[in-house]
Amino acid sequence: MMRFRLCLFLAVILFPSVGFAQRKRAFLVGISHYDTALTGYQWNNINGVEDINLLSPVLSAQGFSITTLLDNDATYNHIVSQLSQFTTDTKKGDIVYLHFSTHGQPVEDMDGDEEDGWDEAIVPIDAYKLYKKGTYEGDKHLTDDKLNKYIKKLRERIGPIGFLYVTIDACHAGTSSRANDETIRGTNVGFTFNNKIFKPSTNKKSHYRIDASKKLADVLFLEACRPDQVNKEIKIDGKRYGPLSYNIVQALSVCTLTTDYEGFLKQVKNSILRNGCWPNNQNLVIETSF
Repeated sequence: MMRFRLCLFLAVILFPSVGFAQRKRAFLVGISHYDTALTGYQWNNINGVEDINLLSPVLSAQGFSITTLLDNDATYNHIVSQLSQFTTDTKKGDIVYLHFSTHGQPVEDMDGDEEDGWDEAIVPIDAYKLYKKGTYEGDKHLTDDKLNKYIKKLRERIGPIGFLYVTIDACHAGTSSRANDETIRGTNVGFTFNNKIFKPSTNKKSHYRIDASKKLADVLFLEACRPDQVNKEIKIDGKRYGPLSYNIVQALSVCTLTTDYEGFLKQVKNSILRNGCWPNNQNLVIETSF
């Protein structure tokens, strides 16, 4: 009996992951109805909520607990407060999925960390398109600098056993106008503090490496287009969706979102090739820590 207890004790110490059940958690943001009549606002309506409505039941069926922020709930303050709480509640070994289906906009880089001089930003429902001193000065744009603080913290809290997915079905260039019955997520007008003219980067890379560490969770970013491209919605059975969101759902119909990031990425690419539901002249962008 003593020998059995000793063996059991050593098994727990040396192999703590045996029988370990990973939690699955998702944080989803989608906006469709921007306030197009608000002076200085100038965003057109898109179909971000439709993406979340398509994605949520698939993730739920795979065991994810889901936090969603849709339309009027997706204000800047609400997004960051909920994301902060979501991050705090994250535990070692979790599989975490973040998703944003919104407008996107380039924002003039003020700290010099961007080669092209522009940060990329997710546009909450209460963010204006244009800078106006004393009225709106960009405080409600969720820039990549701001978002990456949460990404880093999530990777720390998850640790090397779990995994972090980040998918962004938004646009960082492009146009907010409708042309040829197309709905575009984004704008070719950069948010600038100094009347700077936005010129899209000519960098044609579609795969970037992110810093890795044995103490941090690996992360996979999927983004719907390069900074020099527009993100065009697709039309399926009379409904419009972001192309990345739609193909992610198709991928998850044949694979499970686990730490097998390679399998998931393969299925997303297969879906794009197989279904043909991807806009022309638009490249999927992949960022990985592995």
